[in-house]
Amino acid sequence: MGTAILMHGVTTGGTESAIAQIDVPKDGLLIGIEWGIQALFDTTSDSLRAQVSFGSVAVGTNDSRQVVSVANLGAATFTAGGSIIAGDTHYASLPDIPVGAGERLYLHSIGAAGVVATIQAVLHFDFDLDQPKARRR
Repeated sequence: MGTAILMHGVTTGGTESAIAQIDVPKDGLLIGIEWGIQALFDTTSDSLRAQVSFGSVAVGTNDSRQVVSVANLGAATFTAGGSIIAGDTHYASLPDIPVGAGERLYLHSIGAAGVVATIQAVLHFDFDLDQPKARRR
């Protein structure tokens, strides 16, 4: 049985850890993440990285094993006073990551100062059929 859980966060720039979090409702597999990002870039070199992680703090170092998925967004304006609204929507298939009931997943953002963004990550899970429902519809 599959289910999807939305993580929604808003950031106002810089690195912001744990802008959203969820607790996994039951044992199963995390099979994919559907990303939706909209950001306002107001300088010539703005960028934004969104991250879903088992860790409560955003990381960007080599061999960081708590990170599940990352989405990057960047844009360039042609004048220093210009601004652009950039967006991205995509699905990232994962290698069936085992998760346990009660495990916490976090949504982080890492971006340039002043980048205002809305980030949504829809987590797609596959749970055993013989378990009770994760939620009511």
